[in-house]
This record gives sequence, structure tokens and C-alpha cells, in this order.
Amino acid sequence: MHNEELEFVGSKYPTLGIEIEFQLLDPETFDLADGILPLLQSYPEEPCIKPEFTQSTVEINSHVCADIEELRSDITSLVKELKRRCEGLHLALCGAGTHPFSLRPAAVTPLPRYIEMERRMVYLAHTLKTYALQVHVGMPSGDAAVVVMSLLKPYLPILLALSASSPFWQGQDTGFASFRQRVLAAMRDYGLPPSFTSWRHFAECFENLRAAGAAHVIRDFHWDIRPSPHYGTLEVRVMDVQPTLKETFMLAALIQTLLVYLQRSWQQNEPVYPSMLQHWWAQKENCFRASHLGVEAEIIVDDMGHIRPIKTLTRDLLASLAETAEDLKTADWLGQLEARLDVGGSYLRQQTVFAKTRSLQKVAASLVGELEAELIE
Repeated sequence: MHNEELEFVGSKYPTLGIEIEFQLLDPETFDLADGILPLLQSYPEEPCIKPEFTQSTVEINSHVCADIEELRSDITSLVKELKRRCEGLHLALCGAGTHPFSLRPAAVTPLPRYIEMERRMVYLAHTLKTYALQVHVGMPSGDAAVVVMSLLKPYLPILLALSASSPFWQGQDTGFASFRQRVLAAMRDYGLPPSFTSWRHFAECFENLRAAGAAHVIRDFHWDIRPSPHYGTLEVRVMDVQPTLKETFMLAALIQTLLVYLQRSWQQNEPVYPSMLQHWWAQKENCFRASHLGVEAEIIVDDMGHIRPIKTLTRDLLASLAETAEDLKTADWLGQLEARLDVGGSYLRQQTVFAKTRSLQKVAASLVGELEAELIE
């Protein structure tokens, strides 16, 4: 067993970190631009700016932050500097789960790990024009991480619906709030993770998959949630990228609060509310419904097939999190998230722009404009 890879370096505090996969666009056509290589050349000294699988993506990583305010300060300064560098290279930054109209196949970033992934994925590699928001929360132990991962699975449709920002794909109105989730469903190792009873149980699974050549490192599991033992975190990966940093911080605050709530409930042997425990088939169905109808979806909440609206479940969940939110100083952000439920998220704004203009180029321009306006403030 490769102990170094599988040793979970527990975090004493529920630290917070995020990764944002921004789209790189041509500022005149608003199509995707393969700009990561020149961008990295201009950024040799910044470890928080990273390449991703495709050359039209730049990933920004926060530092490890104690709370949401530290994260907000950290990410805002990183994104302002990134935008400045992009402008110098005639690139625009865009936040959304998919690009509205780009038709050409994705160009893979020429790094050894990505070249190997391209070799294994063949044509599928060039369809991966998708952009995720990933949130890390510190966990005290590997056992806590995998138990909370299992407890979180039924709530993934809520996180997906709240973050949905990918209604258009390759020039088509897909009818989905998050079509990114449907693109990823074609891949071999995306989607819901298995459930594990202990860190040892997870480690055995990983070793078996490694022996079979299905995974080399834990990062090869592209599940919607996965433990990150090196960082001592649980990483939530189900969300689309957001057009604005404000919406990004709302989701980060929700995830930190929810994971701490689930961890405390498990440690104190208390039930969680709203209760969402149900079979894998229902969790899979719920994720499909959330990717289809976003916050308007109704999802299965028990083994009897009863359904409830995601909006109602979200309000119930936020009420359950109130005490934890006070502890973590996330209450203001959760209040903003609740207020946004009635207005709707990015997928609805994109659909509104398209309905008015019938132009997907204007949809992409509006996404660029939302981030620009926020960074000027």
C-alpha cells in the first residue's frame, strides 16, 4: 500500500478553499480561446494560477482560508490580477459551466497527466468543455471525511440546482439548467461516489482500482465529492462555475456550513434535517432532475417515492443550518443565497438574455460583463 498517498492529514479546523475553472475567451468574438500556455508564461511565480485539462481553461486556487471573509479577500485579489494579465494577452475571463456556442473540439493542455488522460478517453477528451467550481472543507480525519461524503450525497441535487449555469451547449438551447452535468455523465468516473463506512474501506477500494489500472492517484476519481487526503479536506465538485464571485462565495459558505453541520450531527449521533436518505437510484434520478429544471425541480426525498420542491428543501436546509452558520460567520452569505432563490441563478439570466436577443454571442458577452462589473466595483 502506498501510505503516503492514502494518509489523511486531518485538519483541526473546518478550513475553506476553492478552485474555480474559468473560461478563456476572445474578447471580440466571445468564443473560447486556447490561451492557457501564454497566460502561464506571464505567471511563472504564482502557484494559485494553474492549467487544466483543456487549453481554454484557467484554474484559480485559493489559499487555505480560516473562514469565508478570508476566502473572499483572497479570491477577489487573485481574480483581479488574473483579469489584468488576461487583458494584456487579449483574453477575457468568463464564469459558467459550459460555453454557449463554441463548436470546435477542445484542445488538450500538453502536460504528461493530461496527455495520458487524452490517450485513455480518446474522442471524449475533446468534449470536455466544462467548467466546475470545487469547494474544499477541512475534515478532522479520514473516517469523518468518508462518512460526511456519504451523508452529503442526497443533498447534491440542491447544490447542483443552486449553481446551475450551463443551459447552452454548442449553439443549442439544451432545455437543461446544468447541461455540464449531462456532458460529464458520459465519462467513466464522474457522478455520484460510492458510500464508504471508514477510511480503511475507502483505501481498500482505491488500492483495488489502482491494481486494476483504473486509477493511479486519488485525483483520478472525478466524483461529485471526493476526499483529498493530502489537504485533509472533503472536496465538493458538483457545482457549475458561477459568473460572479458573489455567487461563488454564497455557495462556498453554504458548503462549509453544510459539511460542518453534517459532521457535528454524525459525531453527536443526531438526525439531520431535512431528512434526505434514500437509495442510489433515487439520488441519481434527483441529480438528473436538478440538472434539468434547476431550482424548479421536485426531487425524491424518501424510499416511498415522495417528492418535494428543491426551493422548499433549500429553505428548510438553511433553517437547519442557522446555528452552525452563526458559529462559522456564514449567516449573511446564506441569507443572500435564500433571497436569490426567488430571483433564480445564472441559467435563468442566460436564458433571459437569449430570449431578448436571440444571440448566443450576447449570452457569452453578458457572462463576461457580469464578472467585469463586479471587479470594477
